[in-house]
Amino acid sequence: MPAPAQPRPNPRIDLGDFQILPENRFAARAAQSVARRVLRRGRVAATPLVLHGPPGSGKSHLARAVLAALVAADPELTARSEPAGDLARPDVAEEGAGFADRGLRSCDVLVLEDVQHLPGRFADAACDLIDRRSARGKATVVTAGTGPASLAHLSRRLTSRLAAGLVVQLEPLGVASRRAILAAAAEARRVRLAADGLDVLANHAGGGGVRAALGLLQNLVPAAKNSPVPLGRAAVEEVLAGTGQPTSRGGDLDAIMKRVCAAFGVAEKDVRGTSRLRSALVPRQVAMYLARELAGLSLPRIGAAFGRDHTTVLHSCRRVEQAMAADALLKARVKQLRGELG
Repeated sequence: MPAPAQPRPNPRIDLGDFQILPENRFAARAAQSVARRVLRRGRVAATPLVLHGPPGSGKSHLARAVLAALVAADPELTARSEPAGDLARPDVAEEGAGFADRGLRSCDVLVLEDVQHLPGRFADAACDLIDRRSARGKATVVTAGTGPASLAHLSRRLTSRLAAGLVVQLEPLGVASRRAILAAAAEARRVRLAADGLDVLANHAGGGGVRAALGLLQNLVPAAKNSPVPLGRAAVEEVLAGTGQPTSRGGDLDAIMKRVCAAFGVAEKDVRGTSRLRSALVPRQVAMYLARELAGLSLPRIGAAFGRDHTTVLHSCRRVEQAMAADALLKARVKQLRGELG
């Protein structure tokens, strides 16, 4: 029987359509380093690799790109991607039962996605899984919306274990990076955009995310097919206006944001950013609540504007409703904002 082919000593990791940008280059290098060690059949010492950042920063895209690259380079590798919330399923709820049957303990590479959605009572089971894999030298990649220290609903045992690995942050995407991603996506979808039309889309995505703009790009496909010239600012804004989405000319969400920031005396960049300080958190939640109540915007649309997912928006709206029932001052402030904006 012929000897199995030996892995290349320094294999190249092709991340496919994942674009390495200033905001994610350190995370990409870390992920590629882990992947090379896996392909060389080496023991992965720095595990887990924790990739964290706001929605739309590309952490899940990066993790999946690495899995695809590994399988393409060596089809015999076993690679799994599992939403962390699924660890709460009945077949894995007790002492990690079911992990072995599903291959989570033994696969060569495991990606646990969105660990912020893991219910707290299952944190120890997740920690046991990571420890078992670490003992075997298996690679584990964890994605999260925030760093381990901010995952307050999870046990200290799990957050400490995550912090002991290699923790890398993906920064919110700046306008230039969003523009680069959108330009590549437009070319792939054969949507010809003039420079100012591309700027409209790049500036549309709030909070560093690009998901909403990528979704809106699809709405431009029919217009692009029927246009003899690349779509410019006016054409793009006209299409976006037809979808009910705010454009660079402004919209209800922009007005709400500015008014809330003025009322609370906080900078808009702090409200759209990642700060968990109460001075930024409360106005952020109030702005989300008012965007839902007054503008009637969808949860995903609001989330895209703040660089967060729809579950965070829903949680924020509920928190404001609960807080107003117990805090007369907050209730009065929200009532005044509703009057000024309504």
